[in-house]
Amino acid sequence: MGDIDRPSGSGYAGPDADGFYAKDFEGPGFSGTFGRILCRPEGEGIARVRIATGPERANPHGAVHGGFLLAFLDQAVFVGPVSIGRLPMNGAVTLNFATQFVAPGRADMPLDCVVEIVGETGKLLFLRGQMEQEGKVVLSYQATLRKLGPRT
Repeated sequence: MGDIDRPSGSGYAGPDADGFYAKDFEGPGFSGTFGRILCRPEGEGIARVRIATGPERANPHGAVHGGFLLAFLDQAVFVGPVSIGRLPMNGAVTLNFATQFVAPGRADMPLDCVVEIVGETGKLLFLRGQMEQEGKVVLSYQATLRKLGPRT
């Protein structure tokens, strides 16, 4: 799975570990603000991507901040296809998103993003899905990624 590793001996345990792989985003760049993101293949062309929330990711009303939801979505649409072997890590760029904020997300529980590949061409990947908590939709989306060629 490239840069995504299954949790083992890293102190990560609990019900969220069931079938999930981990990607630790580190460093001084923007991606370093995410920390650990978990992902799990869930069928042909479908992955579930999970991240912890918390008060640092909340808006003044105590819900998950919309800016964080969009930033996590931008990460999830890459990590999902990587976790099911359809993209190499850093193998695409976002062309567009269409998002609908459906309900507030709670800042005291993990947030899941379901990523479904609905189409693919030589250069494009078409995705749709939703973010959810406890089976309730927080955000729905459609996205298009442009796959990058080999770097020379």
